[in-house]
Amino acid sequence: MRHPVLTALAASSSIGLVTLGARRLAADRSARSVEGGLWRAALPTHEFSEADLDGLPEPAVRYLRHAVALGTPLGSACRLEMTGTMRPTPGAPPTDLMVVETLAPRAGFVWTAQARMKGLPVRVRDDYRSGEGDVAVTAFGVVPIPLGGEDEDVARSARGRLVAESVWCPTALIHPDVTWEPVGDDRARFTLAVDGDPVTVTLRVDGEGALREVTLERWGDPDGQGARLHPYGFRVDAEGTFDGVTIPTQVAGGWGFGTEDYDPEAAASFTVTHAALATHGRRP
Repeated sequence: MRHPVLTALAASSSIGLVTLGARRLAADRSARSVEGGLWRAALPTHEFSEADLDGLPEPAVRYLRHAVALGTPLGSACRLEMTGTMRPTPGAPPTDLMVVETLAPRAGFVWTAQARMKGLPVRVRDDYRSGEGDVAVTAFGVVPIPLGGEDEDVARSARGRLVAESVWCPTALIHPDVTWEPVGDDRARFTLAVDGDPVTVTLRVDGEGALREVTLERWGDPDGQGARLHPYGFRVDAEGTFDGVTIPTQVAGGWGFGTEDYDPEAAASFTVTHAALATHGRRP
């Protein structure tokens, strides 16, 4: 005969899992809706031509000519599939990730990673849209793991990440909203305002225009001393071409990049295995 207390606990657990499962389905529907909205808002405006480069600093011209083939429709969103490795906390062992991301540099992103932490299957969803950022972590696909952080700090940090990652969608950088300035022979700096917050990113390119480094001052709290601007960035180790657009396919970096505080052993690294861009109005 089953103990009535155990029976009640089992029933309560079942109800809790059903509730968590329903929340997961609702979150997935919401993410798909956000992804669809980002894609629809990013359809091509016109095809890339030399006229789009008029007035830009030479390193920016070199980069954009290398990254975007003439005649490519200038959509401003992409969908990426990646594998990667990162450390969830300082000193923790590296964690392998499988990632899918929909990215629209002037609007937002949805980044979803599957991983195992301490043997448990974990999903991380990081997103930004309509001025709000969110990070949600769930174990076994349904059990939420609480995270700290103020909403405003999360959103501001997400905007920095969004603009830095626009190099995965360089067609979005050929737009009147983006302002460029030179920083030497091998660097160009662009500024893009997202929801009223201007974010400035510096690109280092080689003689052919291939991207080598991305750096910026990004809002965050990587040292646990309170949110503020910190150096952030990544190096580019390889590139590939998708839909007439050449993007980084191997990157590594993180907080403190380019300074003595940067620890290469703690760097996150990602490899893009597939990319689709909103160059022809199709959604992958």
